[in-house]
Amino acid sequence: MNSSYSPELWSSDRELTFAQVIELAEETIPNLERYQVSYLGSGWDNDVYSLNNDWILRFPRREEIISHLEKEVYLSSVLVPELEQTGVPVPNVKLITPGPSVGFPYPIGIYPMLKGVSAGTDLMVEMNWTDFIPKTANFLRTLHSIPVDHFRDFALPTQETLGCVEWLLEKEDILFHLHSYEVKSLDACAEWLDSCEPLPPFSGDLSFIHNDLSPEHILLDPEFGTITGVIDWEEGAIGDPVSDFVTLPFWIGWENTLRVCDSYSLSIDDKFLNRLEYGSKLSSLAWLYDEAQRSNDLSSQISYIERVWDINLSSLR
Repeated sequence: MNSSYSPELWSSDRELTFAQVIELAEETIPNLERYQVSYLGSGWDNDVYSLNNDWILRFPRREEIISHLEKEVYLSSVLVPELEQTGVPVPNVKLITPGPSVGFPYPIGIYPMLKGVSAGTDLMVEMNWTDFIPKTANFLRTLHSIPVDHFRDFALPTQETLGCVEWLLEKEDILFHLHSYEVKSLDACAEWLDSCEPLPPFSGDLSFIHNDLSPEHILLDPEFGTITGVIDWEEGAIGDPVSDFVTLPFWIGWENTLRVCDSYSLSIDDKFLNRLEYGSKLSSLAWLYDEAQRSNDLSSQISYIERVWDINLSSLR
């Protein structure tokens, strides 16, 4: 979970010009016939570009992000072969250290571009649920079945409860934000949050988890509505498997999320479903508050709350 917006956390500690990106691309993958570079966006950690629609280049925004890329390189070495049979590819990340003449101070993350569009985009994709549901369930089941000792060579964090529980440290701020809308539909959300207590530690078997499986990190085929990849593994941890289900209701709704759970079939019981509902409700409210700290466009976050809570917030659009 990324904590509330802070300019210091978000800011970059280095310069990156488009000319540098071109030069770094030429140095990183030499002897291509052309170098068509496109800016894809910036997140908390990286500025991201595509090269010829074949490669992804990720430029760390701060020095400490190098360790995140190193983690992804390690995870790729485990996950790519383990998940190959699922038919849902994951990035095979490599680190490239630029030469001194380019003037970029940090290693660059690079991997072959996975096909598809982010489920978090505004592009309307007609979903093929017959394919998406069993394929996603099989992907998560296979991921969560990887023995945790396969990751012993990297000191992964262990989470004994859902990561979203950390948002309760900012409960009063989130409540204030919800009340500021003066929308009756949010009253039940605020009442639930006001009485919300931290979850007890998870007592079941911990698994390796993606730990940030938001719609932005799931790729879809825009023509056929099938899942084509899962990206951005830097938050990977050992934890409660429910963590990787929490944001599914945000964009596929509860009915389809429960169908994924039924197809997943590993230790799905009432306790699992209760933690899933808790995590989805808390995360949806926290994401609205968090995004409002840095953006006026809250359309996605409003839609997430509508699906999770089954309420109408059209007056907020």
